[in-house]
Amino acid sequence: MTDHPTQPLPTVEPRRRGGGRLAAIIAGGVVLLAGGAYGAGYAMAGETLPPKTVIEGVPVGGLAPADAEAKLTQELAARADAPMTLTSGEHTISKAPADLGLGVDAAGSVRQAATGKSFDPRVIWDNLTGGTDHPAVVARDDEKLAAAASELAQLVNAEPVNAELAMVEGTPTLTEGANGRTLDAAATQEALAEAYLHQTDVTAVVEENEPDITTAEAQETLDTVATPALSAPITVAAGDKTFEVTPEMIAPALTFEPADGSIKVNVDQDVLLEQATKSIAGLGLDEPKDASFTFEGGKPKIIPSVDGMGVDKEEFAKVVQEAMVKPSERTATVTVAQQKAKFTTEMAEKLGVKEITGEFTTYYPATAYRITNIGKSARLINGVFLKPGEVFDMNKVLGPRTLARGWAAGGAIDGGRVVERMGGGISQTTTTTFNAMFFAGLEDIYHKPHSLYFSRYPMGREATLDYNSVDMKFRNDTEYGVLMQAFTNNPKQGAQGSITVRVWSTKKYDVKATNPVQSNFKDPGPAIKDDSAICSPQSAMRGFTVTYNRQFFQNGKLVRTEPFKWTYNTLTPVECTNPNAKRDRIER
Repeated sequence: MTDHPTQPLPTVEPRRRGGGRLAAIIAGGVVLLAGGAYGAGYAMAGETLPPKTVIEGVPVGGLAPADAEAKLTQELAARADAPMTLTSGEHTISKAPADLGLGVDAAGSVRQAATGKSFDPRVIWDNLTGGTDHPAVVARDDEKLAAAASELAQLVNAEPVNAELAMVEGTPTLTEGANGRTLDAAATQEALAEAYLHQTDVTAVVEENEPDITTAEAQETLDTVATPALSAPITVAAGDKTFEVTPEMIAPALTFEPADGSIKVNVDQDVLLEQATKSIAGLGLDEPKDASFTFEGGKPKIIPSVDGMGVDKEEFAKVVQEAMVKPSERTATVTVAQQKAKFTTEMAEKLGVKEITGEFTTYYPATAYRITNIGKSARLINGVFLKPGEVFDMNKVLGPRTLARGWAAGGAIDGGRVVERMGGGISQTTTTTFNAMFFAGLEDIYHKPHSLYFSRYPMGREATLDYNSVDMKFRNDTEYGVLMQAFTNNPKQGAQGSITVRVWSTKKYDVKATNPVQSNFKDPGPAIKDDSAICSPQSAMRGFTVTYNRQFFQNGKLVRTEPFKWTYNTLTPVECTNPNAKRDRIER
């Protein structure tokens, strides 16, 4: 075996080293790409919105903020401007969103959706691939929202209404209560703001409040007290006798008042006693008699009071109230005892009815109807007595003017013409009474002069009367009693009649009337030609305004002045043109 010299083998670079360089190159490229994308993502932040961005259903991804705002404004316009209706029950108001203070803040909405510049990889990634849904930012003017809520509140808000009981034609009757309503302004404003862009019909937030007395509570009182009270008569024992109190007597005396969340049923003592007067009279008691006034020799005279036996009204009302709720055994007992008169002789004497404080006389042509009506009215006024604070009411004193009550038909004014009315002529009595009151210095509550001027009355200082529409009232505003005296001269037909009215009391003032001042004269229109079968001709009268004063003097010094003013109408003349007409002239 031959030995060969050892030759060194050629050295070869491992392939591994060349592969590492490539990997490094690739890795470097990736880093460069990633860095570029990262930089691009950073650069894009704030310049455009993330690609998948949606605001209030409007896709705005990839748009610059200004473009996104424009698109958002355009595509939301219909919803943003749609009128909104705010409702509560039957009440509704409708307004444009701008009037409600609501609108889309497009710039704010875009700013909310934008990510902004950041080196945070998550933000960079969102800028490159992301984006989410966002609600629109709503601009709101709370003052306008509050104004809208307030407008509806004025329609909706209502105080609770208590259920009530009342006597209606003798029957206890229930009126149902109602809950109160209060619109919650703050909650309603929020409801409007939240509904904006999503719905146009919004229900207001309203709270209901029960009344203090509900319908159910009133019904219970009706069922357990008021209805049983009128279910049957009550037998009342008084000594060894009895009398009956019927439901018809109890009904006018029942009263109802709210008390501690319920209805309290009361019995009016005075009314119950008055209603039962005839029944109590059956006991045969010598009842007390109040003092009263009459005239003797033309001057006031006191008819003394008389004490007697009677039923105490407080006890009477109490026992009736206890018995009236019982379904059976409706009995009660009262004590009969001596009683003083309510208005005693001493009381009458202290009221100072001693002298004439006001007096007036008027004159009239004594036609048949005037003799009847003026005479009757004077008799009704004569003897009327007013305690301090009480009111004289002419229509109440005279009552309805009907043929059955003894009145006659006569002249009256209606629509500027003299016509025939039952009770015609009693304005003569009313005017005379008004003037007596006027000079007595009493308080004028209400009077109305005639619409036309009649020369037999003081100019402006007079009063007409109609049972249905015109009254004459005055108040005894003194601390003394007032006794009315009225009489006529009992004229024969065709003669001159007169009526005098006097006020008896204690003089407090000397009263004077200033001279009347006329102004604003007005002429009547052209004559009316009346061709009817019955025609009452009338002459023309001018209209005018009159003013005067009532002056109050004490110890010769003027202490008060009361002005009066009235305007008289014109009277249009009437010519009867029918030659066959019955010319029935009615006396004015």
